[in-house]
Formats: sequence, C-alpha cells, structure tokens
Amino acid sequence: MSPRQLLRSLPFAAILLVAACSESLDTTANCPTLCTDTRVVFRDTTFDIVQFDSAYSGFTGVGERWPAPGLPTGSGNSFLYESYLPLISRPDSVDVRQVLRFDTLPKTFSASDTTPITAVTGSRLLLVVDTSRSTIPAGPTTVSLYDIDDATVTDDTLPSLLAARFTPGRLITQRTFTRAEIDADTINGSGRLSIRALTITIPDSAMFRFIQVRRARIGLQISSAGSASISIVAPSVNASNLVPRLQYDPSPDTAIVPWGVATRYTPVVSNAPERFRAQSLVLRDITPALNAGTLAAGGLIGTRSVMTVRIPRAFLDTINVVRASLDLTQRPQRTAPGARDGVRIRLRLGIAGPALGSDPRRLAEFLDPTLEAVQLPSLRLAAADSGVRSFDVGRALTVWRAQDPSLATNIILYGEGETFQEQRPEFYSRRDANPAVRPRLRVTYTLRREGAIP
Repeated sequence: MSPRQLLRSLPFAAILLVAACSESLDTTANCPTLCTDTRVVFRDTTFDIVQFDSAYSGFTGVGERWPAPGLPTGSGNSFLYESYLPLISRPDSVDVRQVLRFDTLPKTFSASDTTPITAVTGSRLLLVVDTSRSTIPAGPTTVSLYDIDDATVTDDTLPSLLAARFTPGRLITQRTFTRAEIDADTINGSGRLSIRALTITIPDSAMFRFIQVRRARIGLQISSAGSASISIVAPSVNASNLVPRLQYDPSPDTAIVPWGVATRYTPVVSNAPERFRAQSLVLRDITPALNAGTLAAGGLIGTRSVMTVRIPRAFLDTINVVRASLDLTQRPQRTAPGARDGVRIRLRLGIAGPALGSDPRRLAEFLDPTLEAVQLPSLRLAAADSGVRSFDVGRALTVWRAQDPSLATNIILYGEGETFQEQRPEFYSRRDANPAVRPRLRVTYTLRREGAIP
C-alpha cells in the first residue's frame, strides 16, 4: 500500500474506532479494555468523624518558647517558638503586657577592646511591629517601660510577682505615638509592607545602671484613651534586624561601634524552662465565658479549638475525592462586641507526634506551619452569623490517606485576628444534644475503576 493510499484509509479507520467506543452498551464487560465506561457518577456522603473536641483559652499568657524534647536537633536542645508578642489594652476587658529579658549586657567597649564602659549615649529599645496584626488608634498611644528586675527572687518568671512590679517608682521611660507615626517608620529590606519600627529612647543613666549589673529585665505596657494593641516580632524570629534589641554607644569615639544586644534569659534555677526571653502577662481578662458544648476561635486572649478526627481508611482507598468539607454549624452571638465585623477563621491539620505529644491543649499551642501541621483554607466570618460553615479539607484527606493510621489526627480551629480583634465566632461541638448541629465531614467523590485504559 502506497503512503497516499494509507493516508486515505486513516479517516475510515478512525471512524470505525470511534463507532466502536461510542456504542451504547449496558455494560463494559464485552469490551473491558478498549471501551472504558465513560459515565462519571458523583456520590455525596457525610461522616461523624469527630471523636473528641474541646476549646482552650489563654494563649497569650505563655512564654516566648517552649521545650520540645521529642523534636531532634543537632544540639540536642529543641524548642517550639511563638512569632509575635502581643501588647493589649482594652479599658473594659483586657490588659496584656510583655517582659523582655536581656541577661548578657556587655560591660566593655567591644569584644576585642576590654576597656570598661564608664558612660553610654544613644540608649534605646528597638522593636518591630506588624501593623497588620495590630490595632493602633489614630489618637495618642503610649508604650511604657518598667524596670521589673529583682535579683533577690529565685524564680523570676512568676506572673503574679512580675505584675506587681509595674509601679510608678519602677517606670523607666515612655513613648507616645500616633498611627501615622508608626506607618511612616518603615524598615528597609523587611520584605513585608506591614512591618514598622518602634524605637523607644531610654535614659542613658538607666542603661548604664543595667550595664553595671549586666542585665535588664524590662516590662512593657500599652495604654490609650480607647482600645489599642500591637504585635511585636518575637525574639525567636530568624532575622537579627527584626527581633527586640537594646542599643547603646559605649564611647564618643566614632571608631567604636554601638552595642546591639538581643534578648537572652539565664535562669537562676538550673532546671527552669529556658523559654522566657520574652513572656506575656495577662493582668486582666473578662472575656465572656464560652457556652457549654461550644467550639470557638479568636478573641483577645486567644481561644482555639481542637477536634480529634478519624475517617475509615478503607473508604479513602476506594474513592477519588472531588470535594471535601468540614461542616460546622455556627452559633450566633448577636450582642457580642463587634458582632458584625468579620474575622478570618483558619483550620490547621495537626498530626500527633513526638514534638507535640497527645495533649490536646499542647496541640493547640503551636501554629507553626512547618511543624507536623498542614494549613487549610480559611473562611471570613462575623460573630453574629449563623448556619452551616463549610471549611475546605480536601488537602486533609490526601494527608490522612498517606499517614500512619495509628496516629491520631487533629484539626485545630483558630482565629487570624487572635490577640488584636475581639471577635470570637462560636460553633456547636460534638457534645451538643442536637445531632443535627454537630461537626460533620461531607465528601463528594467518584469510585475508582481498576483495569480500564483511560
């Protein structure tokens, strides 16, 4: 057959092939390989997958870092970290303050020049604020610094002792600023539009006094005529130009470089947890109590919810997931502060492992996306809303299919506006007496076909 004859015969062959595969058959049994069943049947089902759930509050009152003995590192010392430190003042409800510890202040001109420091200039505390996580009013806002050190106390991390030291006699200095001033003080190279510098000048005499004892433990308080909050970049963030620092110039000689000292904590008690370079203090919290049988996320003090879930592995192995959602029924709070204002609620999938263990509250404490966790899509809600809220968990099903079935899987519900927005949406939990409002997994899927050529 000549090439021209072959080309002429191809359309006819193609017609025969198409006709064979488009034949209307009640079954594909007579043509299992060449003619796959082109019909796609979508199925929809729901599961009660939540085995345990609970809400926990008070996440702004923990230390800046926590030990994680099961998380391997080269040095043998492993920790989990917080990224931001909140300062909050709500005159009618919340007062959250911070403690920064600088336990290694140099007493010489430099590491190579051991000339003792006899006076300093240019003393200041350098902070970095994330304005996207802060609520700074247009009018005056004040940050006050206090000397809260007491070398006679063995355990200097007890919140009750620290809170009592915010007195007028211990006041070091103050800085009053406006939102416009903060917005104008940008940081070159920060890579984020919301990052701003907050510099607080410290009297040189006070800084020299700290240097003499080689440490400074500074309490921070924010105040305003109304509500105000700022989120400070924490010491654990891996960026030396963003973490809290004390700066002072040890000599008028311009050849001597000013010291820039980051936070460090040296515990008096040898077995004290080494996590208190920074520490949040909750002095007041009159956030309304949660309703019984309720899950919640967000709020000024930070409420997070944990759901321990299981889904039949055999079911996942036989389907192709088209869509999957965790359906939560929202409990309306129409009289709550800011009830009509939106706040973004997020889900995180956490796999119980050596670093986090199985304690539900500990699972909710750390929201680091790189640590045994998968962040899922979010929803923007208002506390006054009601009805079913469907969170996309399709990615979670992919993780569940691959994970060790002996490990418990947890979904952590938290608010993106935690510590700087009042809104705390609530949802009915699996403990509610009405089964119709309990959390459910809804899956749209198709059955897998084996042996056919697609």
